[in-house]
Amino acid sequence: MPTKALLAPVPAQQTVLIVEDEFAVANDLRLILERAGYRTSGPAYSVAEALEISQQHRPDLVLLDIHLQGPETGIDFARYLNTEQIPFVFVSANTNTSVLDEVKDTQPYGFLVKPFREKDVLVALEIAYYRHANRVEVRLREEQNLQLKLLSTLTEVGEWEQCLQKVARSFEPFIPFDYLVIGLETDEILNTFRSCSFFRIGTDEYQMIRPENFLQMTGLTLEKYQRIRRQVPYNGLAAYNGTDFELFCQQNPLLQLIANTFRLQSHLMMPLKTAQNGGFFIAFYSRQPQPYQPQHVSLLQQLQPALTVTVDRLLAFDKIEQLSEQLRQENLYLAEEVKTGANYEEIIGASPTLLHVFKSIGQVAPTDYSVLVMGETGTGKELIARAVHNRSGRKGKALIKVNCAALPPNLIESELFGHEKGSFTGAFEKRIGKFELAHGGTIFLDEIGELPLELQPKLLRVLQEKEIERIGGRGPIPCNVRIIAATNRRLQEEVEAGRFRADLYYRLNVFPIQLPPLRDRREDLPLLTAHFLQKIAKNLGKQLTGISETSLQQMQAYHWPGNIRELEHLLERAAIMATTPTVSLAEPLLAPPPAETTPILVAKPREQAERENVLAALRATNYRIRGENGAAVLLNVKPTTLEAQMVRLGIKREGSL
Repeated sequence: MPTKALLAPVPAQQTVLIVEDEFAVANDLRLILERAGYRTSGPAYSVAEALEISQQHRPDLVLLDIHLQGPETGIDFARYLNTEQIPFVFVSANTNTSVLDEVKDTQPYGFLVKPFREKDVLVALEIAYYRHANRVEVRLREEQNLQLKLLSTLTEVGEWEQCLQKVARSFEPFIPFDYLVIGLETDEILNTFRSCSFFRIGTDEYQMIRPENFLQMTGLTLEKYQRIRRQVPYNGLAAYNGTDFELFCQQNPLLQLIANTFRLQSHLMMPLKTAQNGGFFIAFYSRQPQPYQPQHVSLLQQLQPALTVTVDRLLAFDKIEQLSEQLRQENLYLAEEVKTGANYEEIIGASPTLLHVFKSIGQVAPTDYSVLVMGETGTGKELIARAVHNRSGRKGKALIKVNCAALPPNLIESELFGHEKGSFTGAFEKRIGKFELAHGGTIFLDEIGELPLELQPKLLRVLQEKEIERIGGRGPIPCNVRIIAATNRRLQEEVEAGRFRADLYYRLNVFPIQLPPLRDRREDLPLLTAHFLQKIAKNLGKQLTGISETSLQQMQAYHWPGNIRELEHLLERAAIMATTPTVSLAEPLLAPPPAETTPILVAKPREQAERENVLAALRATNYRIRGENGAAVLLNVKPTTLEAQMVRLGIKREGSL
């Protein structure tokens, strides 16, 4: 039976390009093909002619000699045919081993040895056609399987690093690499590394390199890495081999660093720009100078759309998870706030000192500047903080309260900045800190003067850099928070005593608000009393109309060391024990502490009074006359004037001068 009967008929009007530099051989091939029903193009005697013909009319198959006219060989043209996915068969009399090895690398669809028979040519072409059709089908099936595998891996539940390792191994049969970087970055948080790299250390063995390991290997700090990373140009999908790779490294300092560290010579990059304002990237590197071919780029181009959609979903779910966690933490926080029941509904009063506070709130609230609320215990500093927040552009976000005095010293850092799972003994899960919880809103740091000195630099960094770092975290996290601090201490004195950092004090004290004590706004007592009695009556289910005149007079005369908080508790006790709508105090208020009385002045001769004044100044300064802490400064006179005065008054220099 003829050989052709063993094969299915070749589709009609297949075009075969003949690339042969011997006219007689090329003509024989043309006659054989045309008798068998093929169309022919060519012959082409050089690679340049073959390129021109194939670009004008794409052939279905190519018969290709190895040695051609001109500097390029059939092997060079075979590489071009591979990139265009055009099947070819070599026709050559050269069976040299080294040449055959080069031929094998081009993956031809057949090899005919000159001289050849007509039957050999036709069978070789038919086999080439079917092998090519089958290879295309197999490749498409493999690419579809790769796409499904990648999408499944990226969306499965599990450790992110293990997921990336599976992605890397999925690419291994399709794209060669010695080093691969893969992961996720967002524009807002370059520090949030959800990426890692894999370095080949064996035939089928890779070392996982985490971001912190990469920084150690390259000697970079996190800040320097971020600065270099922001300079990396976004060039889209591209391959760089040999000289092109060297030139690209000169423009890209991060790429140059990677190439030097791992001794790499080529690069294939596929960045995915997502709708979530972030990016997913897969970067292949090889120690070979020419590994990345157009078919590799073509494969990644086909994967790009589906991968982009998947990564977009991944980023969206990631954002939802973050927001859900933040919402859960906010709900827990608000539930605790409700339990405390310590929040007033509004600020009550109309005294001039309080009206001045209202004016200050109106001035600073619309801005984003830090506010320092100062006042005695019980004056309502938290109420002022809420008023500032509620009148600001951040009122739609949370106001997070932190009582610095109530936190255990060993937990303050975790409470403020959060921690990662396993970062210390007892850290069984990740915790979002108060600053991260307040992102976009306001944080109220009550009793800021109680913050330990060793934590003050970290708070200063938040104010300066607008970023925080969790305990055990891998990098800083941007934090857009307005800070309102409150204290009942004199922070200026704390700074002078070395218990509070001066730079932090000046950062917090951008806009100070001083709250008056209740004794300085006694005219507000009737309004405050009516407000609290109304609130207490609702809680007790009693009808309370007011307070007795006698009790009000006692309250007006009282010193109120506990301020408004003391007033509220006093009225609660009185209301509980009240048997009539008019409330009377349950116990008499203690008389206010005696006011500082002005001593009775006794007239003295001028010289005696002058002498006593100078002596008092000298004793207070240990008889030091000159210098910053000298008596002359205390008396506000020149040292020479004081010395002359001492001589005139008969005062001897005693003690240390």
